[in-house]
Amino acid sequence: MTEPDKPGGPVRQDNAAHDGGTQNITHGGNVINNNYNVYPPAPAVPASTPEAPDAPTAENRVRGWLSGRRLALVAAGTAAVIAVPVTILNLPHDPLKAENADSARSAAPGAPSSPAASPSTSASPSPSAAPASPGPAIAAAPAATPTPSPAPTLRSATVGSSPYPSKDVACPTGWLPTSVINIDMQPCTQAASGTGAAQFGVKLRNAGATQLVVTVSVKPVVSGAYGTCPLHAEPWRHVVIDPGKVWYSSFSDCSVSGSVKGHRVQSSARVAGESAGDTEVGDAKLGLGWAFDINTDGTVTKAP
Repeated sequence: MTEPDKPGGPVRQDNAAHDGGTQNITHGGNVINNNYNVYPPAPAVPASTPEAPDAPTAENRVRGWLSGRRLALVAAGTAAVIAVPVTILNLPHDPLKAENADSARSAAPGAPSSPAASPSTSASPSPSAAPASPGPAIAAAPAATPTPSPAPTLRSATVGSSPYPSKDVACPTGWLPTSVINIDMQPCTQAASGTGAAQFGVKLRNAGATQLVVTVSVKPVVSGAYGTCPLHAEPWRHVVIDPGKVWYSSFSDCSVSGSVKGHRVQSSARVAGESAGDTEVGDAKLGLGWAFDINTDGTVTKAP
């Protein structure tokens, strides 16, 4: 390596051999010491004389350094441009868009602040804060109005006979049950002394709270034999009885005269539903009234 001591002075050459090499001294240099050779200064080169191509000037060295620097910067920039799209593709979302969106929300008037921008704000609502509106109210469907059951059609009560007289009439001391719920019965017999005749009937009581319609059969019993009523052989049908009322069959519709002397007589009755047929009426509960003994002379004695 050569370097001048000062501008225009002699040039010294490093004569020290390095790494086991051999130092060759050229250009007729004088060895001053073991390290440097001293050369006479080179003659000045005229301005019009071009420099040799193998002796680069300081300016050329600077230009070369700058050119290499530019190439290095261009290469580094190109690598960065290539790397940027790859990095963006690997990102889960576009940070620039997210940042712009956050900026737009914060810049908009009345926009709520981001939770990240206000870490001290609690996520839970304040106790005094009004609850959020649930939205437009949905009209509740009107409750279904139960359809009332139609009231039962009331009929005119069937007109019976007048209440039975107490003289010459024998009836059970209590009400007897029938095949129809809430309908009780008392078969009754009428026998007047000296006539030799007897009449048969039944009284029915509606012990329920609603109007009831029944079918009633009355038959005379003479010395244990069941007969038929001369004027009403068929059952009484569609007998309408109001709640708490008593219906009386007519004695005159089932009267036997002139042929019951010397016999024991009494009334029998059966009660069935409104639409019951003859067979059903015949299978209904049987009720027997108090009996009378009609003597041969026509006198009447109440049977024990």
